[in-house]
Amino acid sequence: MPAELPDAPALTVVLPCRNGAATLPRQLDALARQEWARPWELVFVDNGSTDSSAELAMGSADRLPVRLVEATERAGGAYAANAGARAARAPAVCFCDADDEVGERWLPALGDALAVHEFVACGHDVEALNEPWLRESREPAFAGGLPRLPFPPFAVHATSSAMGVSRRLFDELGGFDETMDVLYDTDFSVRAHLAGHEIHFVPEAVVRYRYRDTVGGTFAQARAYARQMALLQRRYVPAGEHVPGRRTWPLEGWKPVARALPRAGTQAGRARLAWLLGWQAGRYAGSLRYRVLAV
Repeated sequence: MPAELPDAPALTVVLPCRNGAATLPRQLDALARQEWARPWELVFVDNGSTDSSAELAMGSADRLPVRLVEATERAGGAYAANAGARAARAPAVCFCDADDEVGERWLPALGDALAVHEFVACGHDVEALNEPWLRESREPAFAGGLPRLPFPPFAVHATSSAMGVSRRLFDELGGFDETMDVLYDTDFSVRAHLAGHEIHFVPEAVVRYRYRDTVGGTFAQARAYARQMALLQRRYVPAGEHVPGRRTWPLEGWKPVARALPRAGTQAGRARLAWLLGWQAGRYAGSLRYRVLAV
């Protein structure tokens, strides 16, 4: 028997997905284990999947209050997330990804926090879903809570896989920037910061975050992140503002690559090298495209 859809949910969870069938079942299981005293709904946004993602999501309707929204005009995380937020019936929205897994108290902790704060974000666990060799490939970005921009306005930022926001604020800021392939969540965080809305960190809520597990995927993700970080630097750093490391990265940025080379014969070393080289490639591509000396 399908789970009952609440008439007036207090919270909408938006789960955008494009061909996520390989990992989606774990996320659906994790969402089904959430316990909260208030009514909530799950909006599953199918972003043109050609696999069984939509069928898996709607197949969980016996244990989840799930609705299907189709966002198939184009592929894009920001576009799909915006479509889910527009379809939300609750005054607050949380976002999660098909390749991650929310922790046991993720929904009640964020839901309770959103009753008080307009913009919230949770912690990340990078150990549960990633092998040790893969964890060695990345810097511990989430070790101290939320990451911070390395340039003005030095705002902390949330990831779309681990954030919640009031519909009022989401609409006020115009949602996510659909022209951005990645880091549209960082861009949203900066716009919120500049509008006077800081992120409230909710450590009791945790999302188990999954890294890319191939050398090619790791390189491509790092390159995309660095390229879009250059866009954010161009967009938000005032002309003439001092940016730490801007003049030194063309040389200093290769030092971590050199240190990683001796371990290139190991699985962890190759993954680390792929991330570092991808980031350097993205810096150069972003600098050229957006006419900024990217950090």
